[in-house]
Amino acid sequence: MEILKKIGLTENEIKIYLDLLKSGSSTAYEISKRINIYRVHVYDKLEQLINKGLVTYIYKSSKKHFQATNPSKIKDHLEEKKKEIENQEKDVDKILPELNNMLKIKKEDTYVEIFKGIEGLKYFLKDIIKTEKEVLITGIDDKKYQDNLPLFMKQYFRDLKLKKIKERIITENKKNIFLFDKKLAPTTNYRYLKNNEFNPTNTFIYGNKVVLVTWGNPVTSVMIKNDLIAKTYKSHFEHLWKIASKKLI
Repeated sequence: MEILKKIGLTENEIKIYLDLLKSGSSTAYEISKRINIYRVHVYDKLEQLINKGLVTYIYKSSKKHFQATNPSKIKDHLEEKKKEIENQEKDVDKILPELNNMLKIKKEDTYVEIFKGIEGLKYFLKDIIKTEKEVLITGIDDKKYQDNLPLFMKQYFRDLKLKKIKERIITENKKNIFLFDKKLAPTTNYRYLKNNEFNPTNTFIYGNKVVLVTWGNPVTSVMIKNDLIAKTYKSHFEHLWKIASKKLI
């Protein structure tokens, strides 16, 4: 089933999916015995197949029984992948102007790192603490950080407080926007702009570094280390800070 591999299914996902098509409703234990894969791995792959819309489950006598969805769902999965790629393209479009600006800087003056996933977020947030410089942030969606890093964010704000690092954030001025409360983030100050008044790309500026974050799948963080680029971003931030509202709608 090379075609299934080409659309992104792993070898074990294919084995489980085909087994369920042939055998019908089954427990993870039954699947494990039939295809000779450890049950813990079967559970992991079943979860991924459920996320892709290719497997569902029901409870029978308090036990989970899994079953393959109609094969036509494969096309639905492909549609989801298309949308995901389109969203990633939009995310790339947002940061292209910033990345293109790097071409104007001498190569030896610029250091760039790209991080994928949640661990990449943790890396540069820890780097903020190590740098011990004020951090300037625009286009942020605090809720995404709270949802993806609930425990880590508490540690991050604790360290900001201990190191006396100030954090200034410019975010969207709209109702019900998620903000970290003052008790958790005492060194953080917010100001607000309408969405069309600033670049919504999630940007962190601290020391001589700029980090651009795009919330695609996976989340991607681009860290640019360059004095001139950081200075340019800081200048733009200060301009926005002056015109931003101190009051939220």
